[in-house]
Amino acid sequence: MFSLTEQQTKINSFTPRMEKHGDENVLAGAMKCETTMHSSVLDIFDKGLRKLLYRKPAPGEQTELPLGDSDGLTARKLPCLAPLKWDEDFPGYALEIQSGLVLNEVLKLTDVELHGFSFEPLDGGSCAVKFALNFTQDGRTSGKLCQLIQETVEVTLTPPSKDDAQQDMAA
Repeated sequence: MFSLTEQQTKINSFTPRMEKHGDENVLAGAMKCETTMHSSVLDIFDKGLRKLLYRKPAPGEQTELPLGDSDGLTARKLPCLAPLKWDEDFPGYALEIQSGLVLNEVLKLTDVELHGFSFEPLDGGSCAVKFALNFTQDGRTSGKLCQLIQETVEVTLTPPSKDDAQQDMAA
């Protein structure tokens, strides 16, 4: 499953909103983020994506980067292709946001749903990954998230445990 560990991530937007939970109004939010990662992140979604989007550099192009046991897929195969969208929701994540500049504490949220993934291949074997998150939070957290719009922060996204995922499927 997709995960991040203290990954430099830009928060592009945050929108607070209210959700109805029965008769009760609950403060929720939607956040859009982007980060740049090694193209191997595509293997999490489908093993064929990297081979679709990347190729080995031809003679005279960039040389293969020394990435250990890399397969050498570092050049974009289809440079005119728009970012590729992935239409699947991933519920049950835990989110931690850390920033030394704006926050004096780590923001922690649970039961976060990831969705709206897009992947843009970059030269050199990197991939720009954009995604959106939905969650509930309190007013204090909402204010702090508003301060982080257009900031780059360290994000940790922890997928649900297998036990949690099986309980969600059974319900």
